[in-house]
Amino acid sequence: MKKLQKGFSLVELLVVVAIIGVLAGVGIVGYTGYTQSAKERVSIANFNSVKRFVSTELTLLNNNVQTTSASVRQFQGAADTCVATAAVTQIAEAYNNNTDTLEDFLKGVVCYFDATVGYGSQFGNPFDPAVSQVIYNGGTGAGNIGVAPEEGIINISLLGAAAAARSGVGEITQAMVDDSVGNTAGGQFIIEYNLLGVVAGVETLLTGTQGDVVGKLYELED
Repeated sequence: MKKLQKGFSLVELLVVVAIIGVLAGVGIVGYTGYTQSAKERVSIANFNSVKRFVSTELTLLNNNVQTTSASVRQFQGAADTCVATAAVTQIAEAYNNNTDTLEDFLKGVVCYFDATVGYGSQFGNPFDPAVSQVIYNGGTGAGNIGVAPEEGIINISLLGAAAAARSGVGEITQAMVDDSVGNTAGGQFIIEYNLLGVVAGVETLLTGTQGDVVGKLYELED
């Protein structure tokens, strides 16, 4: 007589599959949350690095410690894009606070951090590594560098809104706007961080207004 070997019943197999499915689902959710948190930490760390870099440059330029920046190069990209130093020699020219404009300074900072041809720290957006994290004036339209604002983007821009609060920095007056958009040798500008928020139940792109993602106003003096 052959001895019958008892195997798993269909019910038992279904229970095991269900348990594996639950564990996999929990793991995927946990992993997604972990990667999202890691991207946020890197993005905010880059945001703080950009602000520190700009603060240092402005301290040196505004106090006449130097009139020619040792770090920021004059923007000379074709078609409003950053270019490799080997391709265009003009980008090697240092920013000069006596002859160059505020726009030259801001574009030079953006190119310093460009994800592909940046001549300083190359910051790709952790949420979208294919694009640069640091952009100029929102990244869309003529004269701008970068991509359309998206989560994690660090936006360096002129002040384009009068008498309004932006990024938690308080009211922006018409005089500040006029000083900024004139593109003179000096003027005020803002550095903002983009994040996703919920407005009226809809996920919406917002600028940071508090904590580590609050924006900051700067001024390059004439």
